[in-house]
Amino acid sequence: MNFFFFRRPKPRTFNYRPMYYDPAKEEAEQRKKALNSLQDGDLREHMRSEIRRRWKVERKDSAKKKYLFRMLFYIIFAVFAIYLIIFTDMVNKLVSLFLR
Repeated sequence: MNFFFFRRPKPRTFNYRPMYYDPAKEEAEQRKKALNSLQDGDLREHMRSEIRRRWKVERKDSAKKKYLFRMLFYIIFAVFAIYLIIFTDMVNKLVSLFLR
């Protein structure tokens, strides 16, 4: 363990160099590879690309369903909370309990 009395060591720097990524180009290359494998008669590679494509579509669908369900839950909760605040005297009862 090193002890530094007067001079503090400098923290390590993070050297991140981003690489350019084009998702449209990547997808086009995958489609081109799938078409070439189909034309070449490479059934195995075609099946792999088809499975990847289906998983991607299913993943997007499931993420969308989860998002819609979550938003519906928040909306219902907000409506219920507003109903309790406006149309009931629950807030007054809670305040009177804390002020005793």
